[in-house]
This record gives sequence, C-alpha cells and structure tokens, in this order.
Amino acid sequence: MDKKDKKIVIDAIENKSNVVLSIKDNGRGITESDLVRIFEKGFTGSDRTKAKSTGIGLYLAKKICSKLGLEIKVNSKYKEGTEVQLIYPKNNFNKID
Repeated sequence: MDKKDKKIVIDAIENKSNVVLSIKDNGRGITESDLVRIFEKGFTGSDRTKAKSTGIGLYLAKKICSKLGLEIKVNSKYKEGTEVQLIYPKNNFNKID
C-alpha cells in the first residue's frame, strides 16, 4: 500500500443504550487466526517482524476498559484493515433531562 493511500477514520455513534467510538484504518489488518488471541497477555501475532513487541498493549487496553465498565471490540480483515470499537454504556449518571 502506498503511503498516500493510508487512512484512519474516527467516528462516534450514539445509540439508545450506548455510545460507540470507532477507530478504523486501511492497514495490513490482522489474520483471522490471530484475531481471537489479540487480547492475550504476551501475544504479538504470528507474522510480527518487530523484535521488540511485548504483546502487552491490547491486553492492558482490555483490562482498563473492563475496570471502567467499557467494552472493546476489534474487527479486522487481513490485508484490508482494522476497526477498534470502544463502547460506552449509557446510564442514569450521564443522562441529562
């Protein structure tokens, strides 16, 4: 992929019960076999070329989201791109009448 074709799109959608923050790119994506393991501590992917990868980033992101009462989802197609969604639940504390 040519550098000028790289894109990151950030979007937010408000639903009845939550707000979904979406961050999407058109990068290399994640293989289906790796996608099921991305939140595992120490997992760096089967095709990683960076020797300094620790596999701690998405593991910690998932832990933090859990502590904050958020949900994190990742959808990806290899060689097409990845979308990360942070899902913020609505509740009575942030409701304005």
